[in-house]
Amino acid sequence: MSDENLTFYGIDLGTTYSVVSYIDETGRPAVVRNVITNNETTPSVVYFEQDTAEVVVGEAAKNVSRLYPSRVVERVKRSMGKEAQWEFDGTTYTPESISALILKQLAQDAEYYTQRPVRQVVITVPAYFGLLERDATRNAGRIAGLDVVEVVPEPVAAALQYEVGGDATRTVLVYDLGGGTFDTTVIRIGPDAVEVLCTDGDQKLGGADWDARLVQYLVDEFVARAEPAEDPTRDEEFMQDLALTAEEVKRQLSTVTSRKVPMRYAGASASVEVTRDTFEEITGDLLGRTVEYTERTLRTLGDKLGTDDPAAAIDEVLLVGGSSKMPAVARRLTEKWGWRPRLHDPDLAVAKGAARYALSRALWAWDGEGEGPTQEERRERAEAMALAIGLNEEALAASADKRIVTVLPKSFGVKLRDTSAPDWETQPERLYVEHLVHANESLPIQRELGAQTVVEGQTAVEIEIYEQAGAAESPELSANKSVDQGKGLISGLPPLPRQSPIHITMDVSSGGELKLHAVEPGSGKDLVIEVQVSVLSEEEVEQAREVVAGITVRG
Repeated sequence: MSDENLTFYGIDLGTTYSVVSYIDETGRPAVVRNVITNNETTPSVVYFEQDTAEVVVGEAAKNVSRLYPSRVVERVKRSMGKEAQWEFDGTTYTPESISALILKQLAQDAEYYTQRPVRQVVITVPAYFGLLERDATRNAGRIAGLDVVEVVPEPVAAALQYEVGGDATRTVLVYDLGGGTFDTTVIRIGPDAVEVLCTDGDQKLGGADWDARLVQYLVDEFVARAEPAEDPTRDEEFMQDLALTAEEVKRQLSTVTSRKVPMRYAGASASVEVTRDTFEEITGDLLGRTVEYTERTLRTLGDKLGTDDPAAAIDEVLLVGGSSKMPAVARRLTEKWGWRPRLHDPDLAVAKGAARYALSRALWAWDGEGEGPTQEERRERAEAMALAIGLNEEALAASADKRIVTVLPKSFGVKLRDTSAPDWETQPERLYVEHLVHANESLPIQRELGAQTVVEGQTAVEIEIYEQAGAAESPELSANKSVDQGKGLISGLPPLPRQSPIHITMDVSSGGELKLHAVEPGSGKDLVIEVQVSVLSEEEVEQAREVVAGITVRG
């Protein structure tokens, strides 16, 4: 057992701030402090130096964005799983490679802080991230030169930091309002297991949207009072500086009731006062959207539990994510459902829980191959690791031995054709998606579907996998997106009668990997599709890895 495998790292790769944690010599998660600022969080901001192979990540990049906003990339997490691009000095960067630069800086800080190499890591993602976004996150780690052993939902990681005493089992709602994303997840936590019951969320709703509302308010008030000769919104540097100011004002309004903001532009000046009441008023609809998602999550929970009052089934509400510290959040949840939410280490819980997960993965899962270790193998593994780390064996096992059950974030199905109408052959709307596995079903899942051929004498059958694209499942083709590399053909069939059976089985593993098996029973000819969804090809990942490896990253 080599030393480099004895430090277990968890990374919360956030939209606005990122955190890296590890299991220390006491067996507890500790947070790596940024080498330059000594802060526990690092801004997820990248500044590209002009005409050099150097980038700056973190607080310094955020500060320099006031002067050179066009050379700064931030909030890249919102683009994960999409075909976005940035170009600097003739080199093109994807969301994966930008995220890799952030991960590279975090790994450098962790290596300096722990004096151990950083190789194997667990990275967290929002619970509702689909396979595409999760794979993009995994590729970002690979491009950074890391071995991503698992991509874990953020609320699951946060829940691993939640201690349940004795034999108690509690149903907990994790309300996670981060800088750029929001999700709400119900988790059943017991002494032996963490089980996700349901989840929902929005990839484009977070504290950055509260900041944007405050920026707009400040600009409007400044223009009305000072009447500057030029439009300040056309000045990129002024607006970037105001955005940073707004973020700081938002934080301060969580502890004070008002704050004055002096503003100056084009020879005009004014001081704009922002009260907490005003701030809550101009952002009330944003908070309302989080309540709507929470309501939808509770409806799903009610369906699962068979109750008309799912809110009563919640034993505790945990507030996670830096933006959940705004006083209006807890107050609104209390007014709506009578809950008493509590802040759960909002900035750090996710990273700490990811480190716990990494330890658990190393202790129990071995290399993830086969059926997993036997009880005897577990005992031997725990004994060896405890001795190597210097921990009590029972304490090590207690901290790691929690079975984790997650849910599928989005529904998956296959494209079918409705042949019930006489004109079905000429009507494109006759195409629809039959979902075999559904959002919020516990993993692993296996489902079967009996499909049929559609024309007389058919000699081939095309199978195409689709993923739910919108917030809710719908059979409409436009409400789903085809899965890359999720199409295949059963060919060479004897001419089949119309409505001949085709048997389709879809499996989703506990890690979220999807496998489809389709077979024509008469001939035995079949098709297997193992979905490896990715925006980037393997060749593009390797190219990006070479580019990132050649870039010097500093904080």
